[in-house]
Amino acid sequence: MNAVLMAVKPMEQLTAQYGPMRAVLNSDAPTDVPAEQADVYRFNILGGKGKRESIVNGADGKPVLIIRFVEYIDPVTQKTRYGVDYWSVLKFWASDHETGAMAELSYERAVRGEVTHTKLQLPPERFTRGVASFYDVTDVI
Repeated sequence: MNAVLMAVKPMEQLTAQYGPMRAVLNSDAPTDVPAEQADVYRFNILGGKGKRESIVNGADGKPVLIIRFVEYIDPVTQKTRYGVDYWSVLKFWASDHETGAMAELSYERAVRGEVTHTKLQLPPERFTRGVASFYDVTDVI
């Protein structure tokens, strides 16, 4: 069972209790970690243990969007952290938290939010059944 099903509090209450997600990587905005550490965070997040994943493939079959929920080792503190890794042909970002439930809820929010707020140029049939038709691979229902 995933943390989303176990969580009884909404994201806002969990954020008040555990604190917000930390911005680790972002192609469009500043982050909460020093810019000179971006490459090592990227390396650790990409090499982290994938827990959940959602993918949109382009017409050529290659990914144009990947959103992952990962467990990884923070390169600075050497502690386990849980992250949401977002990569698209337009931008990338990653955020993390020390609490897996917070990151998993953020993953679900990112996956659902992409359907309604995407900037990707996709065919209309991608939008017929919400998450189910938008993603080629997803575990979000």
